[in-house]
Amino acid sequence: MRVTKALRNLSDNIDSLIMKVVFVTIVGMIVSISLQIIFRVFFDALTWTEELSRYLLVWSTFLGATLAYKRSMHISVTFCVDLFKNTAKKIVIVFSIVLSLLFFVVVACFGIKYMLMQSTQVSAALRIPMRWVYIVIPISFIVMAVHGITGILDEIFKVKEVK
Repeated sequence: MRVTKALRNLSDNIDSLIMKVVFVTIVGMIVSISLQIIFRVFFDALTWTEELSRYLLVWSTFLGATLAYKRSMHISVTFCVDLFKNTAKKIVIVFSIVLSLLFFVVVACFGIKYMLMQSTQVSAALRIPMRWVYIVIPISFIVMAVHGITGILDEIFKVKEVK
């Protein structure tokens, strides 16, 4: 039970941090796109704003997926699961989370490989190493794996969130 509580706290703290990061990335996109519009209309177009907003969109999308996963907000078909009762339903839910965990681990591993492949490349306008753009792939899937493990433990031990 202590491990479950510690993992729940870790999951909640990561979620809180990611929520702040996603907010900052979305605000950054708004500012970047607004600057692009203003400078394109009144001055010379800025060369870096489009690239920055694209990378911020990628980061907010991947990190936003972790927020949605933690809250079970991704689209799902539950009519089959709803046919089961009690223990059978719990087994099906845990099995589906385990399958998700396998997917998360595979994508995180390939994300690390992809990030390392791009380690020498720099972006065209911002001139930042592309590994900083691609690092969000393994980060987000590792975070979803933490949320998934927490979900399994919550399902097994029926830990309810108290707010």
